[in-house]
Amino acid sequence: MQIKKALCLAAAQQACAQSLSDVLASHNNSLSTLVSLLGQQPELVNTLAGLQGITILAPSDQAFSAILADPAVAAKVQSDPGFVATLLTYHVLNGTFYASDLLGASDPAFVPTLMTDPAFSTVSGGQRLRAQAEDGTVVITTGNGAEAKVQATDFNFTGGTIHVIDNVLSIPPNLTDALAENDLTSLTAAVVQANLVNTLSDLDQLTLFAPNNAAFDAISAVAANLTIEELTAVLGYHVIPGVVVYSSDVGNGTAQTVQGGEVTFTVQGNGIFVNDAQVVKPNILVKNGVVHVIDEVLIPSNANATPTSTGIAPSATGTVVTGAAGMNSAALGEIAVLAAAAGLFNL
Repeated sequence: MQIKKALCLAAAQQACAQSLSDVLASHNNSLSTLVSLLGQQPELVNTLAGLQGITILAPSDQAFSAILADPAVAAKVQSDPGFVATLLTYHVLNGTFYASDLLGASDPAFVPTLMTDPAFSTVSGGQRLRAQAEDGTVVITTGNGAEAKVQATDFNFTGGTIHVIDNVLSIPPNLTDALAENDLTSLTAAVVQANLVNTLSDLDQLTLFAPNNAAFDAISAVAANLTIEELTAVLGYHVIPGVVVYSSDVGNGTAQTVQGGEVTFTVQGNGIFVNDAQVVKPNILVKNGVVHVIDEVLIPSNANATPTSTGIAPSATGTVVTGAAGMNSAALGEIAVLAAAAGLFNL
């Protein structure tokens, strides 16, 4: 017995010859709902059992009870095993992250998960979630800004580790729903008017800088006189195609937009600026990327504007992101139209 204990200690945070099934069974008193749902997903269980280097965020029984109290959710869980499998894969991180790793990080991490079902996510490498150490615990932020806190940590097994969380994670919504949920009504109206709803939603990956309603109000006199082509060009200037840029990825530099022009990023203290617009709500996770809410409408002819004009000086510069990888041919064709429209518009 003492030898086995010594070996476990020597293995540090690695599992001591316990399978995933063994570890889950040993915590059945608090994870019985998860165990039951996994029991209905033998293919997923076999996949997880064969993986190395993963982290499972395991909702407690109380977490599942809370979400299953909604009749609509309960009905979907009962009737759609495919949805359940996808939801569970969103709780599996691609990488082994022990409590010390998560608590020791000063910046938020956008961690890839095993959720790759294209019906729910087209983000390359698996849909992300945000993990951040706060007040001695780890907070997980997912779709709709929903949060879950880590309650118990490091239930290690041969393929990685398990942390118990107090809420079921929320799958990021599609772009249209995310704009509505964040009260971005003016942007939504502009996207509908320019007939870009499907174009943006069909991009496999994107980063969207979304002006808030106050930003649109500030240019309402000009916006009211824009043609569809001009509006299309302006909206295209707010989209970086083919890449998902989270706040932790941003440095001082530039990136090319759908419209064809470049935007300039400036990081100063805790603030992120796009040209001279400030990001006021970052990292809204969506099915095909991420949305950052900004406080001004970006103007293509004002690409060189930076926070320097308001007394904030940028540091070193460089290229942040470019390219259009991951886009389907239909979306590329529509983007060509956007780029052509850009030449018609010069504010």
